[in-house]
Amino acid sequence: MASSLASQLYKMRTLDRAMGNERTHNVKASFLFDGRQAADLDTQTIFDIGRDGLYELRQINQRFDVYAETLFSESIKDMDRVLQTKEENAKLDESIRSFLFQLAPHFLTKPAGKTIEWLVRRFRIHEFNTRDVLAAIMPYHETKAFLTMLTIITFETADMDLFGFLVAQRKSRRLLDRQTLMAQCLRDRSLMAFVCQAVFRACRQGLDYPGLHSFYAMVMSQYIGQLSTIDNSAIQFIVPFVLDGLKLSSKDAQAAAYMVLGSLATRVTLTEEALDKVLCAVAQRPADVRTMAMCLVQVLQTQADAFNSRLPVRFLGILASHSKLPRILCQLAESFNVEMFMRPLLSSLAHYAFTNAELSQFLAALVAVLPVSYAPTLCERIVAEYVAHGLENKGPAEIVDIVQLRYGQQMEDAIGVAAGSSEMGDREAVHKLLYELKARGSGNKSGVVLIKETATTLYLSINHADAGIRLVAAKALKAIVTGERADVELVREEVSSLVVDRLAQDDSESVLEVILSLPLVTLVNAQELVPALVSVIEDERVPIGKLCSKVVRNLLAIDDSQMYGQVASALFPYLLKCSSTEAVTKAVYKHLPGSAFGKQKSGWLASLASAGLDNGLAAGKFNKSVARVLATELAAKWDSLADAQTGVWAAQLGSSNRLAQITAIVVGAHAETLLAKAKDVNRSVAAASLVVGSALSVLLEADSGAVVSEDVLLASGDGSAWTSLLASLAGVQRDALTK
Repeated sequence: MASSLASQLYKMRTLDRAMGNERTHNVKASFLFDGRQAADLDTQTIFDIGRDGLYELRQINQRFDVYAETLFSESIKDMDRVLQTKEENAKLDESIRSFLFQLAPHFLTKPAGKTIEWLVRRFRIHEFNTRDVLAAIMPYHETKAFLTMLTIITFETADMDLFGFLVAQRKSRRLLDRQTLMAQCLRDRSLMAFVCQAVFRACRQGLDYPGLHSFYAMVMSQYIGQLSTIDNSAIQFIVPFVLDGLKLSSKDAQAAAYMVLGSLATRVTLTEEALDKVLCAVAQRPADVRTMAMCLVQVLQTQADAFNSRLPVRFLGILASHSKLPRILCQLAESFNVEMFMRPLLSSLAHYAFTNAELSQFLAALVAVLPVSYAPTLCERIVAEYVAHGLENKGPAEIVDIVQLRYGQQMEDAIGVAAGSSEMGDREAVHKLLYELKARGSGNKSGVVLIKETATTLYLSINHADAGIRLVAAKALKAIVTGERADVELVREEVSSLVVDRLAQDDSESVLEVILSLPLVTLVNAQELVPALVSVIEDERVPIGKLCSKVVRNLLAIDDSQMYGQVASALFPYLLKCSSTEAVTKAVYKHLPGSAFGKQKSGWLASLASAGLDNGLAAGKFNKSVARVLATELAAKWDSLADAQTGVWAAQLGSSNRLAQITAIVVGAHAETLLAKAKDVNRSVAAASLVVGSALSVLLEADSGAVVSEDVLLASGDGSAWTSLLASLAGVQRDALTK
């Protein structure tokens, strides 16, 4: 009963407003026309204008499609919202709100104006949706379009405290400049809150346009800069909006939040608790690690006194999760003064590295690329922590050896300073620990191999940023493996890890050439070796020309029948000649005949090895020969390779490697032809189904024509259907394929 009464009262209030606003029949509120022109246009005309605007917007963004069946549908054209229930109007308001924010990036366009005209006429958004309208278009407050909208808005009495200043703006017909907006925000922080919440609401709806983020950054930064004083109340008001901005995933949105945070950090010293939250939020999910690092540097440069002793371990743990960060920080250190950031970072890591394995690894990664100017600070902390942990009967961490071997002289100096200090506690115990620490530097314990030429360990040298140092380390590793250096013996697992990391990551052709010259099949497990070797070809880190022969030779040197599928799959993309990978293809057919796989009695590779293929043939003829050999093998073993979906060919049909997929399609086309000629209808149909399905998935990719080489397609079958299909696949003419 109460609900029914509330609904009736709601209708009465809205009807009264409607009657008051429409007392004169010859003037109507309008976004596009003046009041008298708008009064001469009936609802159908305005509806047609709005629909036309929506149609144009749908061509720009498909997200507008949904509104064709709601706000712009025939069924709602004659609806009078003042006759709807409160619940019905609430649903309508939600739809209008969603549309307005979706429209915001296009607010200054003609199609947007057409749709707004319909919303004003039919749903009276200038009366019932004032807050949503202003929230959506506030980034455009300095435009004529914003002023036009402002002139027709009717403010509720309850909103006058917040938006009353806009009434005077409207009367004077002046654009709302930034200075006026900021002055009001400073007088009433609820307006600042309204602006920030509007921006974040737009972001949560999936909007990401430059004007939105720059508006948030400039308004908030100016607000912070113009506050006469920033007390605890102001900080508690601002920080939540900074944190909300940092949670956004957009790169531009995060950059805007970084700008706001930088403005705040230069004005006030945050509490340790507040700074902890802010730093963790910055580091948590950065869209760009370098930009994140620059923000952290700026903040900690200005907040050096916020933490009493060291940075929070939770924050350091988040930093450690970014593998690219050590190199980025050191690049920044070479270009800018980041001392106020690096010194507390290194000091804190030195403390936690003795008990936290993750932070120890992070510090080790930093040490590998750290400018030598930071070595004294780091070494002093490492010595102090070594002594402290030694006195507490805790074993020293591996980080001690890494730092000592990277910065030998600096560690010597730090040990000397500590030995002469009177603040190190029990002097006899301290001196004993310092002596042990100094003695550690002269031995190769725990597999820490010294490289004389680089004055550091094998591990640090082979992971160094400088390719020249990595090359020296690679040659040293080769000397150890081949027995030329008899003073060191490494276990197989250590060598395997170093080799796999270089194959998978190194971008130096010289380093990779040395690594590839090692007896890899005896050093690395085949399951790890195959993907590492393939990555050298596929990652395009180095020109593959000089290396491809060694990569292929190592792949084919794997004498393990259980690895046949992986090796065959790795080589499958290079079985047909293609201009971009021809060097790899030549290497395959050079090393295949003498390999263990080539000498097998059956199988793809054995069939190719014994086929006597002429590697000097032109791509088209060579590829047809290869395709026929593979197709013959496929047709003969169809049941085991296709029906069971366990064969190499079947797997390549769904490969993410486009060249492998195309090769499988070409081979499948030939196999289908052979099965059809043999009148094996069931298998022929099955082959056609599999090949067509894979081909269609390739055709759906917009860039397939650019990826697929015409040389590969020259291997297509003689059947016109396959020729047409494969011609479409690469976007080349049918006659070019059948030459």
